[in-house]
Amino acid sequence: MLFQISEQIVNGIVTGAVYALVAVGMTMIFGVLRAINFAHGEYYMVGTFGAWVAIEYFDLPYPVAIVAGVIATAFVALVIGQFVMRRMVGAPAEAGVLATLGIALILQNSVILLFGGGYKFFEGGYIEPVTILGVSLAEQRLLIIAVAVLVFFGLELLVTYSRMGKAMRAVSQNVECCAVVGIDVRKVVVRTFVLGAALAGLSGVLTAPVNVSVYGGMGELITFKTLPIIIMGGLGNVRGTFFAAMILGIAESLVATYVGLQFRDTVGFATLMLVLMWRPHGLFSAQARY
Repeated sequence: MLFQISEQIVNGIVTGAVYALVAVGMTMIFGVLRAINFAHGEYYMVGTFGAWVAIEYFDLPYPVAIVAGVIATAFVALVIGQFVMRRMVGAPAEAGVLATLGIALILQNSVILLFGGGYKFFEGGYIEPVTILGVSLAEQRLLIIAVAVLVFFGLELLVTYSRMGKAMRAVSQNVECCAVVGIDVRKVVVRTFVLGAALAGLSGVLTAPVNVSVYGGMGELITFKTLPIIIMGGLGNVRGTFFAAMILGIAESLVATYVGLQFRDTVGFATLMLVLMWRPHGLFSAQARY
């Protein structure tokens, strides 16, 4: 019994690492733009399909496909950031919602138009099992955990010490003052947007070998998974997002095993309600942003 619980907790940590990589991009974008990006799951999908195309059509090895998927996602995000997201600075929240919903539909249907709406088999990845403390895991799952830890450690350094990170923190606190002192707010928004989308694409590429199949609508569920995470973690709080993602991943794993797989997708919003009853501002307050 104890071994089974330990195994499910480890599986939950893997799932939480995936959610964390996606959600941190969304929470960073919210921090500088004050808008929820409802197209964020589609960047997860774009990264996955970028890697799939690299393997399927160009016969590239999986490590190269990871880079290709992230670059493809960053390029798409850069175009959207320049033409759409930078115009959302100072715009009403409703404008951001409508814009990102429209982008989600465009990206999703573009992929379906190009590659069809059916499921595609993803051939890359490291699927050999590894046993650690009696728990058997595929190498790919260990890679996901390691990458998530490295990414969050790197983000902490970026936000704390780099010029870009300081600009992001400034914009997240006061847009008007940043404009007065000469910070290019729109450039900061675009750079943050591209970084956040690239992390979502990275998550998609790393998860694809575990999911085995990819399809055009795979980003929708990811978007709705990340919404409770960024709210639980405190809107705009990177560190809080990581812990909230881990909580959700472990909770989903335990519920799917001991309650029923059909209840797994309800865990996010149920956990969100419980957390908000205890801490209305999330696990970490907005004042702790970045």
